[in-house]
This record gives sequence, C-alpha cells and structure tokens, in this order.
Amino acid sequence: MAPLRTGDEELYITRSQAYNLYTSHFLSTWNIRTYEFAAIIFTQAAYPNTLRPAAVRGIVRTLASICLTSKVGRWVDQTPDRLKTLINTISVNRIAVIGASVLWFFIVEPSHGGALHSTYGSEYVGLPFPELLKGGIFALILMLGILEILSGQGNMLSMERDWVVTVAAPAGRPYDLTHLNAVTKRIDLICKLIAPILISIIISSTNNKVGVLVVGGMSACSWFLEIFCARMVWNKNPKLQAPKPSARKSHLGPEERRNIFIRAREGFEHYTQDFKNYFSSRVWIPSFSLAMLYFSALAYSSNFVTFLINAGISLEVITIARACGSVVEISSTLVTPFGVRILGKAVNHGRFRGRERGNSTAALLQHEVEADEEEDGNEEKWRAETGCERLGLWGLSWQLANLIPVVLALFYMSSTTTSSPAFNLPLLSRLPNTLSGLPTPLLTLTLFTFLSLSRLGLWIYDLTTQQLTQTLVPPTHRSSFTGVEYSFYNLFELLQNVAALVFATPEQFKWLAVLSLGSVVASWGMYAGWVWWVRGHLVHWDRVVCGKECGGERKRGGGGGERER
Repeated sequence: MAPLRTGDEELYITRSQAYNLYTSHFLSTWNIRTYEFAAIIFTQAAYPNTLRPAAVRGIVRTLASICLTSKVGRWVDQTPDRLKTLINTISVNRIAVIGASVLWFFIVEPSHGGALHSTYGSEYVGLPFPELLKGGIFALILMLGILEILSGQGNMLSMERDWVVTVAAPAGRPYDLTHLNAVTKRIDLICKLIAPILISIIISSTNNKVGVLVVGGMSACSWFLEIFCARMVWNKNPKLQAPKPSARKSHLGPEERRNIFIRAREGFEHYTQDFKNYFSSRVWIPSFSLAMLYFSALAYSSNFVTFLINAGISLEVITIARACGSVVEISSTLVTPFGVRILGKAVNHGRFRGRERGNSTAALLQHEVEADEEEDGNEEKWRAETGCERLGLWGLSWQLANLIPVVLALFYMSSTTTSSPAFNLPLLSRLPNTLSGLPTPLLTLTLFTFLSLSRLGLWIYDLTTQQLTQTLVPPTHRSSFTGVEYSFYNLFELLQNVAALVFATPEQFKWLAVLSLGSVVASWGMYAGWVWWVRGHLVHWDRVVCGKECGGERKRGGGGGERER
C-alpha cells in the first residue's frame, strides 16, 4: 500500500480520539443494555400476576422497529452534521429513559427481591393509584419506550455506520475498520453480559424503586459525559467535520409540505425506496441471511430459557451457561481481526484472480484492476473484503455444525419436560438420572457447551457482515440500508415468537428447535451461494483430491507469487 502523504495522518483517528470514541460508545451501549433488561423487571414488578403487559410491551417495540427503523436510518444518512446527529440520538434516548424511570417509580411495587418475589405476590404492596390511572401511566411508558428503542438504534447507526467508517484508518494500519468494529462490538457484548448482572444485584439487594432510581440516575449522569467525549473526537477530526453528502432531498414545495396527505405519500415513497435500495445492493444477501438467524430460538432468549426451566434446569445453571456463552461471544471480537487478516491473503481467486508476477493474465486485467483501486480503495481494502467473505462462511458453518448436537439434545429433553417451574431448585437436583441411557448431567453439559460454541460463529458472521455492508454500501445509503436490515431483524424475531405460540408446550419445543435449525441452514445456503457467486467456488477440490503434492507443484510453478484463497 502506498504511504500516506504528509499531513494525511491527521485525517485518521489517533489513540486519544479512539479512546474517546470508545468511551462515548460504551456509555451509550451501557445505558441501552441496562434499561433493556431493567424494563423487563419493572414490567413484572408493576404487573406481578400476568405476562400480558410484558407481551404488549414487546409487540409494541418490535412493530415500532419494523415500521420506523428504516426512516431513522434515512434521517441519519440525510443529516449533514454528524455531531448534531449523534447528540440528538443521545439526548432523545436519555430523555426517554429518565422520563420512563420517573413513571416507573410510581407504578412498580417496592418489595425487596425484585420481580421473582412479586411474581408470586407474596410481598406485593398496594398502589395508591386506581387501575385505570396505572394503565395510563404504562401507556406513556410504552410511548417513551418507542422513543428509547428508535433513538438507541439511531445512535448505533450513527456510530457504527457513519462515525466508525469515517474515522477508520486504511486497512492494515492501526485503528482500521476491522479493529474499530471488533472493539465496538466487544464493548457491546461486555455491556450485554455485565449490565443485567449488575442491575439484578442492585434490585435484589435493595428494591425495585431503588433500581428505578439507579437506572434513571445513570442515564442522567452519563448524558453530558457521552456528548463531551463525542465532541472531543469531532473537534480533532476534519473528516467528521466535513458535511455528509445527501442522496435524497424532498422535492415538495412550501405549499405541498403543508399538505399532510402529500407528505405521507412522499414518506411512503421514501420507505419503499429504502427497500428497493436494500435489495439492489450487492450485499443484501449477506445482510438478509444474518437477519434470518433472528428466527432461531437456539439462543438464551425468553422462549429458550422458559423451556429450560420447565425441563427442570435451575436458574443457577442457566445463568452460569449464559455467562459462559457471553465469554465465547466476546472472544469472537479477538478472533475476527486475526481471521480477516489471515484469510485475506489471497490473490488468485475472486478479485485477485490471475494477479501474479509474470503472468500474462495480470497484464490483461491491469486496466480493470487500476479502475477498481481508483474507485474503491487500495489492495489492502480488497484483502480485508476477501477475508470478511471467507471468514463469514467459516463462522456461519461453525454455528451450523454446533447447533446440530443442540437440537439432538433438545429432542431428548422435550420428552421429559414438566409443567412446573424450578426457580429455586439446586443445581440439576430435579433432573432425572438418565435420558434414554444418557446421563442427564452429560446431556446438559453437551447442550450448553455446543450452544455456547455456536455463539462464536454467530458473532464472527455478524462482524464480517457488518464490515462488508460498511464498505460496499454507498455512504449516502449506508444508514438507511442498515435501518432496513434492523427491520428484518425484528420481523424474524417476531416470527420466532409467533412460532413459539404455535408450539406452545414444552414437549413441542423440539419442533421449534428444528425450525430454528432450518433457518440457520437456509441462512448458510444463501450466504454460501453468494460467496460462490463472488469467488467462483467454495472448496478447493484440487487440493482435496491432490493434497500436498498439488500444493507443492502450484507453489513451484507460481514463482512464489501465487497464494491460495
């Protein structure tokens, strides 16, 4: 790669800017993850004898995400000031969380021990409000929840699809896009692991009202610090200060803008255009195959945890297994940069096909290669893209291979589930001694081990797909593309819940597991087909058949310049 010209170094992110960027992202992610989990406990504490309010809250949030996330992404794309965009998402999110916390304070019961105690109603304290007023307060919380989830997604879009891509150094240098993506994803996964544990400890050691105050207080205290860190990065980076190009502007005149029906029609046209841009993109298949994985219930979701409890597995075991799975997920942020770098060393397939010294094919393709480099970047960028393509297939294959034993284990467990929950059971004490000749502790260990290992492949695929969409989608459509992607995430998650309603009994969970595995197989098939289209092959059959001898002949015949992809 050609060296940077004098003065170009200041265009890319420095160590101090990177740490400020990480701090801002950490504070945002921490507050989002904390409220995401705390709101589940608060809902259960406010309505201790029914799951209907929790279901209503989940449906409202999911439908809001499906319908409005692409609009949020378009707004991020079209707002020229990057700092203003990020500050607006931070401020709206903090206002929504603080406002909701104030409302939660009046309707949650203050009993010690949190939601588990309130579920049985043993320590429930009567509320000073009539039920109708309580329902009105909950409705306001739902409205603030829509603002909270949309502003949180807007913050992620602005940070991950705009700021990170803009400030990233060229591929192969410190703080390049692969490195920044890995660190930001590591921050997200660490917050996902620690935030629920911390808020659970706080609520369990005090009460729900104190938990509400802690959640609202953390959002208030971190508000200005998060903005300050983002502003520090923006002030020292000319690329961030440059206005963003806008792909679309409203074609309506002043009179037409006052007509609500015309504005609604234009909004619908923009909405459909976002989906057209999504499916016309070169990387819509990797993105859509990633969204399909959200249909899978083979994760530590509410449906899966409910089944495990009914199977007689204690919450202690589930908590330990979930923590181990989170550690494996975090390890993906260490594996991905290394894997992209190693698997990107390929020059004779895909984009680098025929590019070897002394080869006449290279001369024939020289003009095309120069055009590609002029338009989309240098060779290191192509290598990073190649590494992402290949590593994504490895990650998705790893996930699929590890989920097969999980489904087999669930088939055994589904036939022995009971309808009584086991919230306070000691470790494995309620499980039967054997299942079809297989010791249950071994079966449980097999289930959790392979499920945790599958998370490594999932997040490797997530990271590589994220980088492909960051680099291959035009900057003017990048956030709206991701907004449509988020809409599909929520759509498939909603379909998972619908499938859970169909297979509602614990004995039927095995069929939901089969459907989940089928969604992973379909996702793998779509992505494998896309990789085959890009690379021209999936497996080096010549190496499989000939082994090392063919490899040695190829190395001698290539003059040391040809490397296998």
